[in-house]
Amino acid sequence: MDMKPEDIRVALFRTGISQAEIARQCEVSPPTVCKVIDGVSVSHKVRTAIADATGIDIRRLWPSTYIMHGGPRKAGRPKTVKEPGNYPR
Repeated sequence: MDMKPEDIRVALFRTGISQAEIARQCEVSPPTVCKVIDGVSVSHKVRTAIADATGIDIRRLWPSTYIMHGGPRKAGRPKTVKEPGNYPR
C-alpha cells in the first residue's frame, strides 16, 4: 500500500536532499524523520516536506493515510467531559 521506506529514501537521495535537511526544515530531530519514513510515527509536517522535496504526491507516498482516511488523525485519548456536579470536593 504505502510506498516502501527504501523507495522513499532513494527518492530523497535522487533529489540530493538528506533526511537531516528535512529535519532542519521541519524543526524536528533526524530520528523523527527516520521514524516517519519507516512508518513508526506520523507527522504531517514531515510527510509534507518529504513529498515536496521528492516531487511525489503525498497521496502516492502514503495512500493508506491520505486517500483511505482523508489525512492523518491526531493520536491520543479522546477528551472526556465531566458532568456538572461530578467534580471532587
